[in-house]
Amino acid sequence: MIGYGWSSSATKNMKQDFTIWRNQILQNPRDILPLKFGISQDEVIEIFGNPDAVSTMKSDGKPLILKYHDIELHFDRKAPHGLCLIYSDDEIELSITAEHEETLQPITNTEPVDNEFFLRDGAVYFSGLYENGLLKGVAPKDFCCWRYWGKSSTACFLGGIRLRGAVPASFRVLNYAYAIDKAAVYTTSGRIPDVDLAAFQVLDNGQNDSGAPQGYAKDSRQVYFHNGDGRVKIIKGAEVSSFRSLGDTYFARDEKRIYAYGKQLPKAELTSWELLGHWYSRDAKRVYYLNREIKGADRDSFTVCTPMDAAPLADHLARDKDHFYQNDEMIDETLWLERLHEIT
Repeated sequence: MIGYGWSSSATKNMKQDFTIWRNQILQNPRDILPLKFGISQDEVIEIFGNPDAVSTMKSDGKPLILKYHDIELHFDRKAPHGLCLIYSDDEIELSITAEHEETLQPITNTEPVDNEFFLRDGAVYFSGLYENGLLKGVAPKDFCCWRYWGKSSTACFLGGIRLRGAVPASFRVLNYAYAIDKAAVYTTSGRIPDVDLAAFQVLDNGQNDSGAPQGYAKDSRQVYFHNGDGRVKIIKGAEVSSFRSLGDTYFARDEKRIYAYGKQLPKAELTSWELLGHWYSRDAKRVYYLNREIKGADRDSFTVCTPMDAAPLADHLARDKDHFYQNDEMIDETLWLERLHEIT
C-alpha cells in the first residue's frame, strides 16, 4: 500500500486522498499505512494536517476522536493517546482494531512471583495468593506461559487450574482477562457461553488500574464486560458495530451511549460528555462518578483534585465551588484536605 505523506499544505486534495486510502483499507484491512495503531495524535496531525472536526469527549485535554472527511480516528487514553480504531460513518463502517494477543513464552522464572508460574526442582509451579501449587505431570520443556495463563502439549492452565476441555494446539491468550481456542472463550471466571468465536475480539488490554483482570470484548452479536471481581456480563442494548473501549477498561461508548463499568451511564449526553479522570466525567448538564450521577454537583466548576499519577488505590477526590467530594460523596472540607494532603 502507498504511504501518503500528507501535511497541512495538502488540504486541497485531502478528500480525494482519504477516499483512495479508505478504499484501500476495505481491500486490505491488515495494512493501514501511513498509520499504525498506537501512533500519537501529534504524529497523525503531522501526517494529515489539522482535522476537519474533533470530539468534545476529551481525556487530559485531548479529544478522543479526530475526524477527516468521513473517517474518524479513535484514540486510546494510554500509549499516550494512541490510535486504537478507524471508523467511517459512511455507508460502509470500518471497525479495525489493533490485534490484541499475548505470546506464550517458555518458562524461565525460578523465583515465585504472585500469580505467575515458576520453576523449582525440575517441575512447574504456580505462585498463588496463599501457597505454591505444583502442575502435576507438566515438564518445563513442554510448558509456555504468560502471566497466569499457560499451556503444555496436553493441557491449558489458568494459574494452577487445568482448563477442562481446552485445546492446547489452538489456545491463545488475548489479554489479562480473556483467552480463546477453537472451542471456547476462557476468562478468570470460566467459559463464556454462546460466543461467536470467529468474530470474538478484546477491546483493551484487560487489566484495570489496580492490576485485576477487567475489560471489554465483543463478537458479532454481543458486547461483554469482565469486571475486576471476576464476573463477565453481557451488556444489553449495546450497539456492537460501533462499540469500543476507551482504553482504561472502565469506560466505553457506541454511537448512542456512554458506558461505565459495564453499565449505561444514565442520562449522559453523548456529544458533550468528557472523561475527566479518576472515574469522574461530565456532560453539558451533569457530573458523574463511574456509572452514577453526582447529585447537586456544579458542572462548570467541578475539578478533579487527585493527581493523574497518584497510586492506583489512592482516594478519588474532587471539588466544585460549593462542595468537596470523595468518590461520589460529599465530605467535610477539613477531612477532604487531610486526604488530599496524604496523596499529594
